[in-house]
Amino acid sequence: MLEIKNLSLGFKNKPLKYLFKNLNFKVKKGEIFVIFGKSGLGKSTLLNLIAGIEQINIFWSGKILFENEDVSFAPIEKRGIGFVMQDRYLFPHFTVRENLLFALPKKVLNKNQFINKFLDEVSMKELDKLYPYQLSGGQTSRIACLRALLSFPKAILLDEPFSSLDQKTKTKFRKFVFKEIKSRNIPCILVSHDRQDSEYNNESFLNL
Repeated sequence: MLEIKNLSLGFKNKPLKYLFKNLNFKVKKGEIFVIFGKSGLGKSTLLNLIAGIEQINIFWSGKILFENEDVSFAPIEKRGIGFVMQDRYLFPHFTVRENLLFALPKKVLNKNQFINKFLDEVSMKELDKLYPYQLSGGQTSRIACLRALLSFPKAILLDEPFSSLDQKTKTKFRKFVFKEIKSRNIPCILVSHDRQDSEYNNESFLNL
């Protein structure tokens, strides 16, 4: 379980103004917890904090608990949390397949077959030899999500992962991502502006 306990957060250049105060919520294994809110309310900043990404421009207090362990100040590599950021960063000098191979743990055998299966499920196998600059925004978003899932994280954070997809693609890909999260029984926090991301699967949600 992933738990946020009494978390308050703000920007250092506005020391008397909090983005939010005393935030509390729990995300159980296999649960997709959706956070809604207008731009500028600190949703992405919150995900960065949970992931362990250092942010020198904020002040905060509270606790981040993962599997009953306080990871508030644990380094990012010790948390085991996958993160799909808004920037959708892929290694520009790697092909799609190489980006996905990079994410796979060493323990996974037959890595190329494993990747083929994933790409087939989302109808993207024809992209495997392309470089990031050759992908559309929607394709980049889906590959970034696949890479995060292929790293077999213990929890996953998704920042507007479906925003650049057309409605038909969004519905199909969202179903795939939700299925993977539930089958792996890992907690997920999803930041979104689309109410269907919650209504689609009767997920828990929070309005910031």
